[in-house]
Amino acid sequence: MRRLALNMGASPITLSGLSGVGDTFLTCFGPLSRNRNVGVRLGKGETLESILSSSRQVAEGVTTAEALVGMLLNQYNGVSQEDNKEINVYATRAAALYPILFGVRAILEGRITPQEGVEALLAMPPREEN
Repeated sequence: MRRLALNMGASPITLSGLSGVGDTFLTCFGPLSRNRNVGVRLGKGETLESILSSSRQVAEGVTTAEALVGMLLNQYNGVSQEDNKEINVYATRAAALYPILFGVRAILEGRITPQEGVEALLAMPPREEN
């Protein structure tokens, strides 16, 4: 989140406040979080289609993940939004820099399970954060 925000011109101080860490904590741990509920249901094996069709509320993270991946592919690889479904997006520089975001998108698209996503992250070699 930090790398992406700074890349987009955000102030580092913004990420330390309610709109950064505070929002992230509520999204991850709050029982009323729509995004968290989508994640919990995906973890239980439901498909994204069934989750979205049974909900009257919007989980913004679903469309945000797709939009961010498209933006990053364009920025790092010159791939347009329309073309990003035609390439192996997980073998790109952007995917290496943002593995959690690309993993979330792969889970939302049904390409991998949440368990496979966690295993892929844990299998990554350690590296220094910048």
